[in-house]
This record gives sequence, structure tokens and C-alpha cells, in this order.
Amino acid sequence: MKSIIYTILLMTISSPGLADPKPATSEVLLDNQAVQVIRLTYPAGTESGMHTHEFPNRVVYFVRGGTLELVPADAQGQSQILRVADGEAVYMPAVTHNVKNIGDNEVVIVETEIK
Repeated sequence: MKSIIYTILLMTISSPGLADPKPATSEVLLDNQAVQVIRLTYPAGTESGMHTHEFPNRVVYFVRGGTLELVPADAQGQSQILRVADGEAVYMPAVTHNVKNIGDNEVVIVETEIK
């Protein structure tokens, strides 16, 4: 009986609905006194985790577009859904947020922040 309860408890804890979301991956392409360039890869279902962009001038180029949810740090704020095509570039202001890939495909971006 104990083994059945233990198995059910283990299955519940490891269920996808309760597990921590997988993080996106990032690679620093360039970082000097003037600029920071990072490639971010978001497989479907991954997210960045809450983070802050310190520099006010930021351009995001979508190597592979998709659907992202931008979740603000302020719980009172409203999430923004961003649907972007391959090759699209957007300006994004400095912000604290979490980025979630809520689409079905991998999203790859190159983010450039001017320091």
C-alpha cells in the first residue's frame, strides 16, 4: 500500500502541469563597453524567467518568429502577446519581465542592447 501511495505522489509531483517550466537558452555573441548582443532560443513551452533589461535602447531581431507572451514583473500589469514573423525586427524599451514561448514552434532571436 505504501508503494502505491508513494508512486501516486511521485507521479503527481513530476506531472508536467506542476513542473517548473524549462528555461530558454542564451549565448552572448558580443559584449563590450558599447553594446551587448545575445542569441536567445525559446523552444515551445520555454521561458526566460523574470529578468531586467538595464539598457534603454534594445532591438530584437527574430531569426525564427513565433508567439511570445511578455509577462510584466508588476502583478497588476497586463501580459502582452507578441506574434512575429521570421526576419522581423522590433524595438523594445527597457523593462523587467518574463518571456514565454506560448506557440508551437521554436523562436530564435538576436537581441542587441546599446549601453
